[in-house]
Formats: sequence, structure tokens, C-alpha cells
Amino acid sequence: MIDSDIVGRNIAYFRRSRQLTQQTLAVELNVTHQAVSKWERGESLPDLESLYHLSNFFCVALDDIVKREVEMEE
Repeated sequence: MIDSDIVGRNIAYFRRSRQLTQQTLAVELNVTHQAVSKWERGESLPDLESLYHLSNFFCVALDDIVKREVEMEE
């Protein structure tokens, strides 16, 4: 099962590592900034197409987004 909290933290990490706002990421993915916010809070999960685009946009494996928590830098 996919843990929405882990996915959300990973999306937030990758977004912040590129110094992007939720709005900027939303435009890249053709979704609303509210959708990105809900993903990052673990309230919902991106659909498969959005996950695919996130993976390509951040140049990471899909597993890096959905299966494991990335190392957070302090």
C-alpha cells in the first residue's frame, strides 16, 4: 500500500530542493496549487499520470517518490 504521508513528504522535499513554490510545480504538472498542497500534507495522492510527470520532472525513479522516504537535509 502507498503511504500518502511518505509521498507527500517526498514531493515537498523534491520541490523544495529545487526551490520551487507549490504554484510553480502545479503549473508544470497542469494541476492546481491546492492539489499540490493536499499531496504534500498527505491528504490525497497524485494520480498515476501526475506521479509519472513528477518522476520525470525531478529526474528520480517513481519508487523514490512513493516507496521510501528521502533523506531530509536539515
